[in-house]
Amino acid sequence: MFKMNVFRRMLILMISTALLSFLSFGLVSYLNMKEIYKATIKNGKKSSDSVAEFTKDLTINQTKNHLRALALEKSRRMDRGLSEVKYDAESIAFQITEILTHPEKYKEINLPNHQDKPIFSGEAYVHYAPIVARNGISDELKHEVAISSNIADMLKVISSFYKGHQTSSYIGSKNGYLICIDTLTDQNGQVNFTEEFNTNYDPRERPWYKVAEEAKETKITNFYTAADGYLAVTFATPYYDKEGFAGVAAVGASLESLYKQITENSIGNSNINFALNDKGEVVLSSEKNGPFAVSKEHRDLRKSKESSLAKEAINMSSGKSDVALVKVEDKEYYLAYAPMSSIGWSFGTLIEIEEIIKPAKTVKENVIAQSHDFTASMQNFYKKHTHYILYSLILIMILLFAISYLSSKKAVKPILTVIEGVKEIAKGNLEKKLDINSGDEIEVLANSVNNMTTDLKNYMENLSKVTADKERIATELNVARNIQTGMLPSVSPDFSNRKEFDLAAVMIPAKEVAGDFYDFYMLDDNHLALTVADVSGKGVGAALFMMTSKTVLKNCAMMASATYSVGKEPDLAHIMEKSNLQLSESNKEFMFVTVFLGILDLKTGKFSYVNAGHNPPFVHHVNENGFTYIRNTKKNCIMGIKKKINYHEDNITLTPGDKLFFYTDGITEAMNEQKELFSESRLKSVLDSLENDNTSKDILFKVYEDVKKHAGDAEQSDDMTMLGLIYKGNE
Repeated sequence: MFKMNVFRRMLILMISTALLSFLSFGLVSYLNMKEIYKATIKNGKKSSDSVAEFTKDLTINQTKNHLRALALEKSRRMDRGLSEVKYDAESIAFQITEILTHPEKYKEINLPNHQDKPIFSGEAYVHYAPIVARNGISDELKHEVAISSNIADMLKVISSFYKGHQTSSYIGSKNGYLICIDTLTDQNGQVNFTEEFNTNYDPRERPWYKVAEEAKETKITNFYTAADGYLAVTFATPYYDKEGFAGVAAVGASLESLYKQITENSIGNSNINFALNDKGEVVLSSEKNGPFAVSKEHRDLRKSKESSLAKEAINMSSGKSDVALVKVEDKEYYLAYAPMSSIGWSFGTLIEIEEIIKPAKTVKENVIAQSHDFTASMQNFYKKHTHYILYSLILIMILLFAISYLSSKKAVKPILTVIEGVKEIAKGNLEKKLDINSGDEIEVLANSVNNMTTDLKNYMENLSKVTADKERIATELNVARNIQTGMLPSVSPDFSNRKEFDLAAVMIPAKEVAGDFYDFYMLDDNHLALTVADVSGKGVGAALFMMTSKTVLKNCAMMASATYSVGKEPDLAHIMEKSNLQLSESNKEFMFVTVFLGILDLKTGKFSYVNAGHNPPFVHHVNENGFTYIRNTKKNCIMGIKKKINYHEDNITLTPGDKLFFYTDGITEAMNEQKELFSESRLKSVLDSLENDNTSKDILFKVYEDVKKHAGDAEQSDDMTMLGLIYKGNE
């Protein structure tokens, strides 16, 4: 029998032990590599799905938020713009009423008839209804037209606001004539009058004339076909002469011009912007065709076959705001809308869902593609090293063991480096960079992580810069507010101990800076000047014009007070005329200010005043019950819009104990959440309910408390200013 010697046994034992050790180690290495492979594939797929889903949700949420903000900003901007058009129409009506009720103040002006000469953009002209022209124009009518033509100055000022847009500013008389200025997109273009206009146009038969005449107040028309063929909407308001209703003043704008405004700030290629009136009809649109285009058939979206669209159209018509999912012509859109409260319209903007999620799909496809590439790379890596292990059975055990060990260590190290680096980055260390030079997909993945870290760092730095800029702007506005507040006079200490009167004043701005102001100062030892004013608009521009107006008024009043030294009283009307001249000469932005300026003689109680378009203040005489208005005997124009304006001075006499209350329209027009105004009647009720022993400070406090009670949680929409005075005489 063959017997092995010790050498052979030891050799077999060593070989067997080595082989067994190698096989055991190889099997363990193989199993470990297989588990790493499975975990890597699983985590890679999970990460790619998470990134894709997160990107999709983030894109949709950001787009919805932007749509909501865009709809709100657009609705407010268009609402403000249309409100200004409404105010322009009312200003024209106010001025022509003033002209017709006081014709003796105005000279005759002969405006060209558009049938006699070419008319250009911005030029005033006269048009007679065909029936009036055929019957012959009487001398009386010619005189009326010549006097009414004084409105051309106001029409030119208002038309200048609309340069670059197709608009018309005009008055239509009940006697069948039209005084008008047209503005074209071509500022130097010639106005082309259609044959229909020349032969059949009677202003008294137009929709804007009829709706204002019937309503007896300012109205916005539904859209209609204008005389020159374009679709238009018009703000129209009646005006009057000595006998009553005399005609309608109006400002009309083409839908094409308004369309240019709503197409700004669109999102994507499929973005649709439109405005809906309270009847569910599209009145403005960025679309020329389709369900959201303006239709001459007055299509009602609330009756749309698409139930989701009909539902949201009902909400829009009722003044609500939201972002909702709607279906239109087999496509899904996000619809964001917000109300334009002053005219009862609603602004809406849509974007197709497919366009929103398209970037997210692209990201998902890229992530999945990279994941597949990584999976294929890992599969090749796994097969390659499995073959190494099998081939190593033929090679020397020690060499194969070393190769397997080193190969496994080399393969796992880059992955572990990536994992550790990502953990450190996740803790906030954006300076961390992965340094891997493996030359395979692991290196590509590491470079992608490095790029992502750099992009994230840049984004955070940009975010910090934007935040700092916003804080700087807020700080500058706060400084401006402090400067403006510091310019207003203080009752204490110079006026708090005066025995002849008790005075209190307050101004609460709606924004960081205000357009309202009050002022009081002594012209000499016995005459107290009081001013309350309201500048058009709000914000920084109104604040600057407010400070200019306050300075000019006070300087003119102080200069005029020199007459007291020679025993004469200053001419308040002249003070206002001189102040108006200075304001209008430098008023390039066409702003205006309503002013109430009064001077109280502390010895006699005589209170002289001029009211330039401001809210009439209240007075309470001790021998009467309740407060009454301080009225003008003649109307005075607002300041800053025209250089030469004549003002009229009035006066009343106060006795000790009489009270005065001055305010701006921010008090009477304060709105609650239901858009209801505080109103002058409620203000009078509050004043009438005051106790006789109330101080001027008590009066302001109780009025403000009642305004806040009425407004509730509604945002303050306008600056609020009040000034109260109790005359005590020389008691």
